[in-house]
Amino acid sequence: MTAPRPDRRLFLRLGAMGLAGAAGGRLVQAQAPDAVTLASHVVDVNGDGWLGAGDVGVMEQALFTSRGFAIEPNTGFDTRADVFGRGVIGQDAVDAVIHAVSTSAVPAVPVRRPITVGWHYGWYDHIRRPLLEQTVRYLGGDYLSNDPVVESEFNRLKNEFGITVDALSWIPHRVTPTILPNYQAGYFSADNAATRYVSLLYEAALALPHVGGRVDFRSTAVRDTLVGDFAAMAQTLVEARDQYPTRVFLLDGRPVVFLFASHAWGLNPDDIVEFRQMTTVVSQAREAFGRVYGAPPYLVGDELLPLASTTTPSPDRLRRGALFDAVHAYHAANLKTSAAPFSLNESYGALQRLRLERATVAMRGLENAFTSQKVLIIPSLAGGFAKHGMPTLSTTRQAFANYLKLLIRHHEEGYLPQEWPGALGTEALPAPIYSVGSWNEEYEGHAVFPAQFNLALTDSEQHGFDFAMALKEAFGWNHYADRSIS
Repeated sequence: MTAPRPDRRLFLRLGAMGLAGAAGGRLVQAQAPDAVTLASHVVDVNGDGWLGAGDVGVMEQALFTSRGFAIEPNTGFDTRADVFGRGVIGQDAVDAVIHAVSTSAVPAVPVRRPITVGWHYGWYDHIRRPLLEQTVRYLGGDYLSNDPVVESEFNRLKNEFGITVDALSWIPHRVTPTILPNYQAGYFSADNAATRYVSLLYEAALALPHVGGRVDFRSTAVRDTLVGDFAAMAQTLVEARDQYPTRVFLLDGRPVVFLFASHAWGLNPDDIVEFRQMTTVVSQAREAFGRVYGAPPYLVGDELLPLASTTTPSPDRLRRGALFDAVHAYHAANLKTSAAPFSLNESYGALQRLRLERATVAMRGLENAFTSQKVLIIPSLAGGFAKHGMPTLSTTRQAFANYLKLLIRHHEEGYLPQEWPGALGTEALPAPIYSVGSWNEEYEGHAVFPAQFNLALTDSEQHGFDFAMALKEAFGWNHYADRSIS
């Protein structure tokens, strides 16, 4: 794409607009030197990949409108213009975009919007769930996973609030017979499925045979199960690519598969023979996947927390981490070891940043065993658990927004330039990537969708939109609904 030519009339008009408001010529204060600074991808409100007059035009048209807190926005409200994630468009929002556009680099630099991944579950076969497992109630009411109307609503909301990729919770038919048919009837049949990118979240803790919660890779049953499941996951992604309007999320030209609880792989950390066998089994699983899809998977292991526990992790953790192209954590912290409720405050955010720093040191030089490429860190922005029997994460909309910005700033100003110089914009790393937590599983306590309740929110400030609006403030809307990630 060619950069648009700078428009002198635009910048003259922008200067004038800094003095005269759009409402009947009302005078407003000129931009101060400390004017609000917005991320370029948030300012790119029209989503074309550049900053310019088109973005200002969207803001002008949206001024003094409000979203409302129903599932569908008020008529006339342009969700793209909600650059502060407040559900209202005031003069300060228009001025912030004007300021950013007028001070942007000339010639224009293309905007690289981060890629955000949300866990999407398809196991809701009943309106009412078992005791102590909350009924999932988004603001539209209860739902079933085979309902394409609800999934269409979800897609509109995910695009509005900035979630790019759906990691579909993948459980084999032998364990949960309805989940894949539910996706076919619901998620893949949504009328706006073409706006979504698809990856998978392999539920290894449910799918693989285990002994006391750990997976013994010396077992023939484990080997056969993993290889078979990888071939079946490849088939799911073939259908997403070839039979439905959805697009498959690729990194390095390979479809992305996240793993849940891979940190439980290996019965005995000192058994080097078992870890050699683990490498062989994962190699066979990758090959089985590749035969079906046409390319091996890009595997993201659930290894970030073990690797972040110290800057000198044990050899077994590094051997296991080398099996993956990237690592993530399903939650930012392991709260099972905490004895009391806690708040997502500045101290907690600093602790999670420290863990990312330790993981960076611990993984320096760690390469994937199959590609010899460096292993990437994908930060988790999900604060933690908030469910029965575990310590409750207590937070607010603004505290969560501050937490997001803290980790994003560390990742994009520290980790990526230092550890991945020159990689952004390539197939291997088209943009910064983050996991943002669960979209539609309130049992985990950090569900992002607009909800009637959330155990982590002691007092909702935005009528159940708190987490979603915070994500919108940090990331803007999902440009990739309308254009390719690449």
